[in-house]
Formats: sequence, structure tokens, C-alpha cells
Amino acid sequence: MRSWLGWLVVFCVFGTPALGVTVDAVPRPAKGSWTVDLTPTHVLTPAVRAEVDRLANALNDQGLGQLMVVMVGTTSPRPSREFALALFNRWGIGHAGRDDGALLFIAYSDRKAEIILGDGVDGPEDQEASDEVMAQAIVPAFKRKDPNEAVRGGAQGLKELIENSRLNNPGAAEPSTAADLGGQDSASEASVSITQAPASMTESSSSEPNLGFFAGATGVVGAVGLAGSAWLRRRPRKCRTCGNLRARLGEAQDDAHLDPGQRREESLGSVDYDVWWCESCEDGTVERYGRFFSSFKRCTQCRYVTGKQTSRTLRSATYDHGGEVEVTVRCGHCDYVTTSRHSTPRRTRPSSSSSSRSSSGGGRSSGGGSSGSW
Repeated sequence: MRSWLGWLVVFCVFGTPALGVTVDAVPRPAKGSWTVDLTPTHVLTPAVRAEVDRLANALNDQGLGQLMVVMVGTTSPRPSREFALALFNRWGIGHAGRDDGALLFIAYSDRKAEIILGDGVDGPEDQEASDEVMAQAIVPAFKRKDPNEAVRGGAQGLKELIENSRLNNPGAAEPSTAADLGGQDSASEASVSITQAPASMTESSSSEPNLGFFAGATGVVGAVGLAGSAWLRRRPRKCRTCGNLRARLGEAQDDAHLDPGQRREESLGSVDYDVWWCESCEDGTVERYGRFFSSFKRCTQCRYVTGKQTSRTLRSATYDHGGEVEVTVRCGHCDYVTTSRHSTPRRTRPSSSSSSRSSSGGGRSSGGGSSGSW
């Protein structure tokens, strides 16, 4: 009898799947704090939590948006994306009426990462930037077993996403078109031409009622898109003159076929170039691959993506009036400097339904963002 009871206890303890925390049980962070770490070993270091709080407070103080990071062990049996969206809307991350919030949610034991975007910052460009943050900053760091760098890089990327969103830049120019990207000066060699490289774009639907299906579909589409983009970039090229296959030059070799501005873009990491060389014709073609997730801006003088942007607050936004910032872009290629001033929206008072302890203020999301796993 005792033996049977012993096996029953062992089964109950080890044979029952671990159940995750519920949305209602996730504690709201104290006002001024934007991180929650419910992992059993408290994965996030104090330094990273302080860095996330610094980034999030800077956004909130300027009235540009709100950024939250939440880590739990597991959400089982609830899908992580469904859990993250419910948590986002329960807390109301973002300013009421602007819906300018972003949540980086990590189910650490499940190896799942979710980005939830507020309805005000989930346009096509924002979705594209979200996918880039997930694919370039978050998932690779988790695969390297560096969760703190994943969170730090993800928070930095989402802060830039909100700052660069159309919501906060209503007068910004339209995104660069293929014609614009292909309009740069060609390389110094007359035989080299520039063509626009293919780029993948994955848009997530924010109105899909089945969130579990939505999360899975987003992951599949994202993986297919990245794989397809890599294949298109490296697929064999034929020379149109002689019909022979071209060879893709290495990074050291292709510099000889790039002009100084293009080499500067590559050194800064804002643009990557491939040179496909035909040995028979001694002819090369240059293909341009702009990076979606880059802090550099296109210089209005030389047209290369070599401008480093800095901003200075001239007047802080308050609950009564908006603010003003001075934005300076200094080109790292031609040293051209442009300065402009932009208005920022006034701060929005938290809705009465929000908890007095919560830093969030009444934002809403329909499910836009990105999913990742490692």
C-alpha cells in the first residue's frame, strides 16, 4: 500500500506538466518601473533592469510611448502570444487615445518571445521593424544563451521603433521606394551597375480572432520569409552578355568595386552590398541590401545612409502642452549637417481605471507585433 502511495506521489510531482502563471497573477510593476521578472532564478540582472527602466522612462517622459518587459517561466497550457496580448490589454500599456505601447514578453522555459504593439504603432513599417528586432536582436541572443542581451537589445530596438513610428513623426517622408534605393551613384568602375536587391516583408494581421493560430502562422511566415530572402540573395546569377554564371565576391574583394560612400555604408552597417563578378567579361554588378533595423539616416546631401541622428529636448512635454525637440543629423561620409525642430505630443494623464501603482496608462492592442522561438 505504501509502495503504491509512493509511486502516486512521484507521478503527481514529476508526471504532471508544469503549469504557468496566470495573467491575473502577474504583478504590476511599481510606478516608474517597467520590468517584471518572474523566472524562478530571476534571470534579468539589476543592470539590465535599470537599463530597460531608463529607456522606458525616457519614452514615457517625452510622451512618445510606453515600453514594458515581462519575463515568466512558462505560460502553459495557454499559448504565449495569447497570454502576452491579454496582459498588454489588462495593464493598458501605452497612453490612452494614442495606443503607443510595446510589450516584450518572454516565456523563458517555453523558449518563446513575443512583441505586442499598441494599435497606434502597428503600421506596416512598425510591423517590419518589429520583425527585424525579433530576428536580429532577440532570438540570436537567446540562442547564444545570453537572455540579458536579448532583453537589452530588444528593449533598445522597441524604443527606436516607437520613436521612429509614423505616430510620432506625422510629417516624416514616405518610406524609401525601390526607385529611391536604386538611384544612388554607381560605383566608380563604368562596368559596375547597381540594382535593387529583393527584400522580404512580413505583415501580421491584427484582426485574426484565433490568437493561437495567428502566433503560429506569424512564426511560419517569418521563417519562410527569412529563408526565401536568403535564397534570393544567394541564388546563382548569369551574365547577360556571355551567359556564364557569375561569382559572388567576398567582403574583402567586393570593396574594389564600391565607391567611397558605399564602403562607408558597409563599415557603418547601414547597408550591405554584394558584387557578382563575371570572369569572362570582367564585369561586375552591385546589388544593394538596406537594413530595416538601422539607426542611420539617409543624408540629404550625398544620399548615402550614413547620417547619425541625435536629438536634444528644447521644451519638455507636460500634461498642458506639447514639447519640442531639436534633431541633428551629421553625415559620416560627407560631413553634411542638417538640423530640424519637431513638436512632441503633450503627455496624457492615466485613465481613472488604471492602477495608481502602474506605470501604464490605458493603451490598447489588437495583436500586432512579432513572435520568436529559440
